[in-house]
Amino acid sequence: MSNESIKNNAVKPACITLILALLHGATGLCILVISSWFIAISAVAPIGFNYVIPAVVIRGLALLRIASGYASMWVGHHDLLARISQTRLGIFNQLQNSLIADKATSTEALATHTEELASKWISWVAPLSTVTTLFTASCVLALWFALPSAWLLCVLFVVWLVLLVWQALGALAEAQKSTALSSQFRKEANHFLNASAIWHLNEKGHVRQRAPSAKALWTMQLAQQKRALRASWWFQGVAFIMVILAMSGISVWLAPIAASATLFVPIALIIPMVLLAAPDWAASAFNAISKYAHFKQSQYAINTLSAVPVTPLRHVDVEKGIDLNALSISGRELAPLTAQLPAKGVVLIKGPSGCGKSSFLQAIAGLVPSHGQRVVDGFCLPQGLVLNWLYVEQSPIVLSGSVRMNLDPAGQGITDAAMHKVLEQLDLHALQNTSMWIGKAGRPLSGGECKRLALARALLAAPSVLLVDEPFEGLDSASQEKVCNTLNSAAQDRLVIVASHLFPKSLEITSTASLEVNDDDVQTPAKSKNEVHVKGS
Repeated sequence: MSNESIKNNAVKPACITLILALLHGATGLCILVISSWFIAISAVAPIGFNYVIPAVVIRGLALLRIASGYASMWVGHHDLLARISQTRLGIFNQLQNSLIADKATSTEALATHTEELASKWISWVAPLSTVTTLFTASCVLALWFALPSAWLLCVLFVVWLVLLVWQALGALAEAQKSTALSSQFRKEANHFLNASAIWHLNEKGHVRQRAPSAKALWTMQLAQQKRALRASWWFQGVAFIMVILAMSGISVWLAPIAASATLFVPIALIIPMVLLAAPDWAASAFNAISKYAHFKQSQYAINTLSAVPVTPLRHVDVEKGIDLNALSISGRELAPLTAQLPAKGVVLIKGPSGCGKSSFLQAIAGLVPSHGQRVVDGFCLPQGLVLNWLYVEQSPIVLSGSVRMNLDPAGQGITDAAMHKVLEQLDLHALQNTSMWIGKAGRPLSGGECKRLALARALLAAPSVLLVDEPFEGLDSASQEKVCNTLNSAAQDRLVIVASHLFPKSLEITSTASLEVNDDDVQTPAKSKNEVHVKGS
């Protein structure tokens, strides 16, 4: 499918959503106008006046309003899901063969920013377009038909525009500050959690740190809400003043000849009723402006997302084995790792927290710069990321989306049958409905479920080498058993490297590498100062 076809397919649902939203708002305003006139005419109508026709029209408009409202939400949310998928695929393409060192930034990009970008049609485009169109049309029609007090509606329209501009300028500035504070808080929180001595609840040798505070972020978010509410209150106050002026006969005082003849006719009630209801149908634009400000910040964050390029290597299949010769991680004081790994089976890298297990897994996959050699079947690999060697991190990211979107984020067309099979293997029965929304704003997942979901995602990608970081942490014995069986099954035709301080008995370990930490908190091997040997279990 061409890019032009994809663009057209994305525009059509958005336009339908906008048309339905306009129809929903227009029918509501028509009901208000006709009802106001009907109430007034009923009081002065002569004998023989047909009350049935206005009542039928009002009922028909009510049904049309309900139908268009539901249809708008249905089409809009289906379009939202499609746009989230397209936006995230765009980010994946943008970050292809690249590495984001700042995990807080990548999480932000894949969660909040993508949702803000994808939801623009239902969050601010449709509401703002609807109110602008209705307000403009109301003023034009009121002046065209010379309705009593029509000029008051025009004054309110000008006030609405002024407040909207004031709200937009302030919201853009506050959204920029809020985005910066949110990113800063995520970075500080990640650093705090990584630096805290949480293993074994032991703080010996560590300086107690002050936990990062989100007070500044919350204060800024409250300021954004207050600005929108303040604009809404000002608008509501001005609308109420306009109603008082319309009902007090100010039009007769300003233009006695033109206005006195129509002041006491039924149509004179239309403008006051529209003014009285204006806070209900027009004030939603202020919240839409806040959404627009967040959209602009998210758009800027995605467009300026920076990453370090990683050289991609061809798919490397292991037939004989992998030799690691003095492999060390750039920028870390870890002793080099020397090991001989089999072509298939489970290899366990064990050791306490801080000994470098995760770093060595990433170095083997090519995710971080390293020194030394990675020799596969006698061929020394250059620096770079091996495309079919997958690393499953200790704290995996769960996208705010469907189960299917999480299991197939790159849109490779993985079947539901394959997804159900691996979910069954990992005891994730609650996620068998692949259309179910999980993550933020969806079904929350426990830490163990997140780990198993990430493992399922990696297995569905069919890697040649699977590197799993702490897969058993936070799991009960039954879940550990399921994970062990799944890893044992995967290791029958590929190499599975597991880094863990836990090693259940049911895990069929082919070989083991032991890492230790010396008194200076520098990693050293178990039996030698320079090498870590792999030994048969």
